[in-house]
Amino acid sequence: MKRLITYPLGIALVALLVFQACQDEPLETFALESNDPGTVSSPQSAGAPRKDGERLVIPLTVQLSEAASKAFQVEIQLNPDTITQLVADGQLQDVVPVPVNQLTVPTTVSMPFGADSGVFEVAINIGFLERNYGKEVAFAYRLINPGKGNTIESGSGGAVIIVNTEDVLQPSEIRYLSITNGGGQVLEARNRQHYVVQSGGLNVPLGISLAGVPGRAFTVEAKINPDTIASLVAAGLLPENTIPLDITHVTMDTVHRIGSNISSAPLDLFVQWSVIEQHMDNLLAAAVTLTNPSTHVLDEQKKSVIVLIHPQHVLEVDVTNDATFSVSRDNNDGAEAGEGSLKLVDNTDQKFLVSDYRADLWAQLVYATPTKLGAYTLTSANDAPDRDPKDWQLLGSNDGENWEVLDTRTGEIFTSRHQLKRYEFNTETLYTHYRIEFGVNNGSNLWQLEEWRVIRVP
Repeated sequence: MKRLITYPLGIALVALLVFQACQDEPLETFALESNDPGTVSSPQSAGAPRKDGERLVIPLTVQLSEAASKAFQVEIQLNPDTITQLVADGQLQDVVPVPVNQLTVPTTVSMPFGADSGVFEVAINIGFLERNYGKEVAFAYRLINPGKGNTIESGSGGAVIIVNTEDVLQPSEIRYLSITNGGGQVLEARNRQHYVVQSGGLNVPLGISLAGVPGRAFTVEAKINPDTIASLVAAGLLPENTIPLDITHVTMDTVHRIGSNISSAPLDLFVQWSVIEQHMDNLLAAAVTLTNPSTHVLDEQKKSVIVLIHPQHVLEVDVTNDATFSVSRDNNDGAEAGEGSLKLVDNTDQKFLVSDYRADLWAQLVYATPTKLGAYTLTSANDAPDRDPKDWQLLGSNDGENWEVLDTRTGEIFTSRHQLKRYEFNTETLYTHYRIEFGVNNGSNLWQLEEWRVIRVP
């Protein structure tokens, strides 16, 4: 009833002679007037398929009953509804139709003068084959409108191509998409782990990774599903005081375009400090999932991550004014003058100015109890960049006599006025004394700085 020919590498070519049980009528018969009789038959395999970049290319040949007395062309028409109907009728089972946008098919096949055959190529997007690995996929087309009076062989002209994805792809060739940091896990943001502090809030870098050799550019979406968090809480897998975050609580790009030949891309989850401050007695959680890639395959184990934020262990506090402040030398007019040393810690845009500068200045904060700092900021003053500090060290002590170097900076440049720059350092020790010792500036005999602030970290 139907003729099935199997070809190498899992390509099956089915001539559409009959598709209804107990009937011998062709799917469609073409009868055109012919001045110089010649009939075109159903395509046959023209060799094994090959991979060409992002495509699986299938060569096919069309036979003519006799050598063409004139060169002509035969049109090629896709029939996407054919596969759907064959599956519905049970004549094709466990077969996935190939969407038209995943196919590259020429509009015609040329029959040269004197030739009795013509060759054309059909290509399938490999990304589609990856996403359907382990299945058979199929598409249908037919030959119509042969030129120069030639005809389509009765009961011929239509064909179905079936591809067994396991025969044309190896498991190692499948390029899986996953979340880089914490994919398939609970990623806990606490104690300066798995997040980056920014001025407006906390940023969790997640990232997108593509395994294997990347090809053409593609897109993938990222979504947040608060219902996932609610389900995990209900199941006892997350603490009862966990608050689900949705897209209104965070900043995250939901569509990512990844360029050709690129195997990784950023995916950042940003939460404002105001959201964190509102839930100091709770945990905050966001379920992030990759979805709808335009090509490639999602790694089912690593396409999602649960980001769990501990507000009490990430919130930073400016503790500059909780300490006793002093300097090694002051403005000529005194600490409380318009440009005296107190301007360095008053959190305004006024500056501390020192004349006759000889790289001999330090400023100090002393706390009543040991305090853990992890960052500090310096803000450039309003004028004369050559007065800006360039080299300095931050030191810590618990007796005011024995000091440990916590951070060293050399050659720092402020590129604009009133520019705030943040500096981070790592120490597990809590100190009562913190001192910043300024070295050379940018060449002036005057030294200036608008603000020095220190930040307590969890």
